[in-house]
Amino acid sequence: MFSFLAKQKVLRLKVLKIFLRRKFFQRALILCHHNADPDALFASFVFSKLLRRLRPGLRADIFAVQGPSDMSKLLMKHVPVKLVDFPKLKEADLLVLVDTSTMGQLDEWGAKVERSGKPLILVDHHTVHPNTRKLASLMLVDGKAKSACEIVYRLCRQAGLRLSKKEALGLFFGIAYETKAFRYATAQTFRILAELVGKGIHVEKALAAMYKPMSRSERIARLKAAERLQIHKLNEWLLAVSNVNSHQASAARGLLTLGCHVAVVGGEKKGQVRVSLRSTPDFYEETGIHLGRDVAMMVGEVFSGTGGGHPTSAGVNCQGDLNQILFEAVKLIKAQVG
Repeated sequence: MFSFLAKQKVLRLKVLKIFLRRKFFQRALILCHHNADPDALFASFVFSKLLRRLRPGLRADIFAVQGPSDMSKLLMKHVPVKLVDFPKLKEADLLVLVDTSTMGQLDEWGAKVERSGKPLILVDHHTVHPNTRKLASLMLVDGKAKSACEIVYRLCRQAGLRLSKKEALGLFFGIAYETKAFRYATAQTFRILAELVGKGIHVEKALAAMYKPMSRSERIARLKAAERLQIHKLNEWLLAVSNVNSHQASAARGLLTLGCHVAVVGGEKKGQVRVSLRSTPDFYEETGIHLGRDVAMMVGEVFSGTGGGHPTSAGVNCQGDLNQILFEAVKLIKAQVG
């Protein structure tokens, strides 16, 4: 297995080149998590070009499990991305997971990837689940990066790959989306954005293209989550727990805007339970509780599923009783707050 640490920035492209030379790869399949967001989608789009540059003749298909998200569909009007609806996993001799840290994020395709035994590259900025790490042949993972698009851009820059204006715009969309319109951007993020803007991107127009009115169903989900919420007082912190059948992530973000420091929102659909966890930056900074590593990943293991994510944004996909799963998440957070 090839792997590297985030500190090995200079070696990252070199290791990728060595890996691609080990075998005569002819067909790659790039997979994004269910309802692929702009970061996953456009990172995959540009990474496919990089693969073809490093391995001439390689065919790289992109597959978004359950299709792209609504925001991705909106932005694909400006940066078209060709996706395959029926991926040919058997014909692929190389698999790539982009912005996907757990197999549970691939739904039924997760098990297919695990059973395939094919070489697997991870491109991610999340805390990668241990089981996913075991399957990886090469890890292009940087937990300090704020988006997968940042990682892909750095690789392209090291390779001397010239990006078109549309490709640069796609990466800009991915970074803007993942950093919540640059709210969580770092100095390195802004340096990359400056270079992308230098490709001819009109920032005001690009951000305007990302405006999407909230749908009626999403508004209802947020209101129901507020109606059903339970509040837990953890010293000076307020934790809100609720449940809705859809839009759990949006509902969790909505609860933060109402005033809580941590939000846990779950829902069940077709026997599958999904839980979204969100926290404010000051909660993470002062408690050190990483929602992806310290909560979501552990809840996923308890309920035979998967979980992971960022320090302040994470998710769980598993099976079981929704109330018990929510109780477990709250219990873990309470124990770590003390």
